[in-house]
Amino acid sequence: MMTSIIKKVNQIKSPMKKNSNIPVYNLTEEHNLNSEIGVGTCLDDLIFCLEQGYFLIWEAVVRYEQGLPLSKPQKNALNDLVSFSDDETAILYIDEMPRPAEPWYETVRKIAPKLLLEPFKTFDVHDEIYHDGWPGLIDAIEEHACDLSLPEGISSPDEVVQPDIRHKLWLQYCFDELSGLGQDDELTLANEDQKSWRIEGFIDLLKECKDSVEFLDLTLNDLLKMVILLPEDEKILVESLMDELGIKSPSDKLAHVL
Repeated sequence: MMTSIIKKVNQIKSPMKKNSNIPVYNLTEEHNLNSEIGVGTCLDDLIFCLEQGYFLIWEAVVRYEQGLPLSKPQKNALNDLVSFSDDETAILYIDEMPRPAEPWYETVRKIAPKLLLEPFKTFDVHDEIYHDGWPGLIDAIEEHACDLSLPEGISSPDEVVQPDIRHKLWLQYCFDELSGLGQDDELTLANEDQKSWRIEGFIDLLKECKDSVEFLDLTLNDLLKMVILLPEDEKILVESLMDELGIKSPSDKLAHVL
C-alpha cells in the first residue's frame, strides 16, 4: 500500500474535468500502444498499480473529497496514509504519483485488445506479452480489483473487458499450447513426442475455456481461421481433434463435444 508524503492544494476539482488544476497520470498515454515494447511496459505498469493499491487509494481519496460513503477497504486505504486531514484540500500526489486520469477498468479496456493476435500463427515467434500478458493481467485483476469500482452493468472485475475481446483472448490462451509448431523441423505434430502432449493439452485448455468456445460459437473450421498452422500440422490437428472429441464434421459446434 502506498504511504508517506501527501501534497495538497486548497481547491477541490474533478480530475476528469478539462482545465483542472489537479495533476493526473494516464498510463496509456505514457506508453506507445502501437508498439510491442510500449504495450508490454504499459501492461507491467498497470499490473504494478493494481498490486500496489494505486487505484484503490485514489478511489478512496476522491470519494472522501466528494463526501461519498467509503467501503471498508477504502477506509483502510485512507487509514494507511501517514497524513490525511479533514480540511477541504485536495491531495495532489501520494508517493509522488498523481491520481489516475480514468477509472482502472478503462485503462484495462485499452490495453487488453493490444494483447490479441488475429490470427495466431504457431510458426511465428511472438513477444511474451501474447503468451503471458492476458493470464497475468487476469490474475492481477482477480486478486487486487475486487474492492475497486466497476462500470455500470458489470458485476465482476474479470468482466470489465469487452466480451468479444475477452473470449478471444481466452482462446489465444488455448492456442499457446500449439505455439512454436513449424518453427523448426522437430516442432511438428508429425513428431509423436510433440503430438501427444500438445493435442492433449490443447483439448484440456479448450475444455477449461468452454464458455469462450460457446460464446464465439466456434466450429473446427472457425477455429482454424483463428489459429494458423503449417498445412501438415493443420491436417494432423484436425484429424486428432475429430478423433479425440468424436467430431463428425468440421462444421459441428465445438462446445457440444467439449
